[in-house]
Amino acid sequence: MAKTRRRKKRTHVATDQNEAKKPDPKTFVFKRGKQGSILADLEQDVRRMMLPNTAANLKESRRNTLRDFVSVCGPLGVTHFVMLSATDNSSYIKLAKTPRGPTMTLRIRGYSLIRDVQAAATRPRVPANAFKTAPLVVMNGFSGNDTLRLVTTMFQGMFPALNVQRTKLSSCQRVVLLSRDKDTGIIRLRHYGISVAPSGLRKSVKGLLSRREVPDLSGFRDVSEFVTKSGYGSESEGEDAETSRVTLASDLGRGNVASRQSRVRLHEMGPRLELELVKIEEGLCEGAVLFHAHVSKSAEEAAELASRKDEKEKLRAERRKQQEANVRRKAAEAARKAAAHADELRQQGKLPKGEKMWWEKEPTAGSEEEEEEEEDGEGSEEEEAAAGGEQEGGEQAEEGEKKKGGKKGGEERAAKKRRRDAEEEEDDDVAYFREEVGRDPEADEMVGGRKGFRGGR
Repeated sequence: MAKTRRRKKRTHVATDQNEAKKPDPKTFVFKRGKQGSILADLEQDVRRMMLPNTAANLKESRRNTLRDFVSVCGPLGVTHFVMLSATDNSSYIKLAKTPRGPTMTLRIRGYSLIRDVQAAATRPRVPANAFKTAPLVVMNGFSGNDTLRLVTTMFQGMFPALNVQRTKLSSCQRVVLLSRDKDTGIIRLRHYGISVAPSGLRKSVKGLLSRREVPDLSGFRDVSEFVTKSGYGSESEGEDAETSRVTLASDLGRGNVASRQSRVRLHEMGPRLELELVKIEEGLCEGAVLFHAHVSKSAEEAAELASRKDEKEKLRAERRKQQEANVRRKAAEAARKAAAHADELRQQGKLPKGEKMWWEKEPTAGSEEEEEEEEDGEGSEEEEAAAGGEQEGGEQAEEGEKKKGGKKGGEERAAKKRRRDAEEEEDDDVAYFREEVGRDPEADEMVGGRKGFRGGR
């Protein structure tokens, strides 16, 4: 007997005690439209900025519709869509809350990729460990009306909320800065990396703490000479603002000790975006327009559009209801035909009595209810007609009898035709048996044969 390898169960992993905690928001970043491929590089940079709560390797195609992404966002816990598109005139970015909106459309006035920002930097710094935690969000200039509050809520909802009491300082590696110009309304997005360095130490000691390998001391007579060779601090430290020096609450390593001052510096990582708010829609890329930068409508026009939309929704609901009723009616009619055909075959002895076949369907409850409603409606109409006068009621009764007679005659003709077809089929079977065997078949030798059948006619 083959031995199976024992699998370890992770029983030592502590489960999260706070089950009521809301999960972190997750995003899908993808392109839309025919000319969206020109924004492929920007798409990858935006995905990198949104790490780790985004699908970094999401594959989309032109055949994918918005409904495809919405159908999978529920099981995967995706809360926001970031959609990039381009036209002949400009490029756009849409931020949408799934699954019912709202949707915010912004025009991209200009952007710079990560590689462009790093190429322009004197000392580029993009640590790999910085993308293991979500970035912080800092917003400036978004106070004002309801539109700006909605924009603020949308941007803040795309990133995890910051809990000051529980957040570890080591997890604060990046920050996304959103600054709005009140005069022009342009929103500038910047992505920075955060670095911390000890303050109040000699330059040589800082270098010793920042480097992991032991420095070369062959040119010094003593360690004290290495420490005292440089002055107190560096030239750039004196130029830093006093607000950049903070007292740490916990140890961060490399000389950054708790209850001591350290200098906080920002290193731009990219991408850069300059955005202009164009439109806000109520639903997911559809619905009423809550804000438009270039089109303004009066209250009467808005009411007319709302009433037109309500009429369209009402008509759509009526058509859907009618289609469902037609489907149920056709299913009930097919079930009746199948039952009638089965009864006829049982009378001919081709099917066993008292046993239903797999293809016999029973009318559904909905169809029976609809039939009863139709009959009730017909009955009420007949009562109203009878109340109008006895003569009209008599004429309707005569017409009803004629219709019933016509229906019965049609059913009899159809039954005769089916019986004739069955007999011709039986004759063909008898002729085939006689040709192959050389004698007439017996009654029990024919499949589905009638009782008392004797070969020939």
